[in-house]
Amino acid sequence: VSETCEVKEQCGISEQGEFEDGRFWNKDLEFCDLKENMTSPTITSVTPAELQRTTARTLQIFIDNFPSLPGKFLCAFSALGKVLKTIATRTSTGVSCTTPRKDFLPLIPSGKSYFTSKLSVKAENGPDFEATNFTFFDCNTYSSCTTCVSSVFPCDWCVDGHRCTHDTAENCRNDILVTGINRIGPSIRSGPAFCPRVNATTGGSPEILVSSGLQKIIQVKVDHIAQFIIQTRFVCQFNIEGRVTSVNAQLLRDTIYCDEMEFTYSSRAPNITATFSIIWGQSKPLDNPDNIHVLIYRCKEMVNNCGMCLSLDEKYQCGWCQVSETCEVTEQCGISDHKSWLNPDQTCPT
Repeated sequence: VSETCEVKEQCGISEQGEFEDGRFWNKDLEFCDLKENMTSPTITSVTPAELQRTTARTLQIFIDNFPSLPGKFLCAFSALGKVLKTIATRTSTGVSCTTPRKDFLPLIPSGKSYFTSKLSVKAENGPDFEATNFTFFDCNTYSSCTTCVSSVFPCDWCVDGHRCTHDTAENCRNDILVTGINRIGPSIRSGPAFCPRVNATTGGSPEILVSSGLQKIIQVKVDHIAQFIIQTRFVCQFNIEGRVTSVNAQLLRDTIYCDEMEFTYSSRAPNITATFSIIWGQSKPLDNPDNIHVLIYRCKEMVNNCGMCLSLDEKYQCGWCQVSETCEVTEQCGISDHKSWLNPDQTCPT
């Protein structure tokens, strides 16, 4: 009798119930822990722990100290301003419930590959018992092999299909596959080192230097070029000040040679960066993980006197053109007489 009175006093109501383990709950399904050894429910794990956004699965939610409560249970997924509920079924270890329909789920924010939702288990007309985080990801948001297979999610890359996927059986049939570093299971090609790609230039620098106004053949090393890629047409694409220029390219052994083209820019800046990509199969760029790019520069915009000109970094190959009294590369000094062009080992006239 005294314990019943204590229940009513601590729960503050006239209606209460008792769990099988001796804990009590009130009409609002709130816990009234009357004994020191009573503990609230705790979600210990969820299987699977994350899910491709475009799919639906039944989740197994493992809950410690889950009460034997009458009525129905729900799973609630809260993310990006939406709360979506699905019916939960009690199991011997907690509950199971399906994820919401994919057309009801929020869209993944632009520039992201996932969103994290709050996953809570609750009684149909009561508060949350316990909550945890649950992540929805989308392999389709990755546009390159390197980013795809380096993902923290189980994503794989279809080489010929040129797409990232969570389901290779469905989307990579008869294709060469590069598996993600977080894909469980054996693989002969796993991780970004197996992606078809452009490699850094000799010396490890991702920078290709060209003096503005000069014609140049750009050449780069490539790796993991499958036979079906070799049989396609290659194109080098340069984006200079927002203007895209494409030239044909040839693959000889492990090197791509872009057809000769003139590199120039219109601004008065000392240099500009032109992005660079190699396209195969009409629209599929090779990966460029080292961000190899072309730096187009003008010696005369960097400095305006002979002393400073001859002190510039030797990588620019600038020298002092005595005819025009400007800093130039030798090809732009105007005449073939090299005596009129001073290199950095020479001395400026007094």
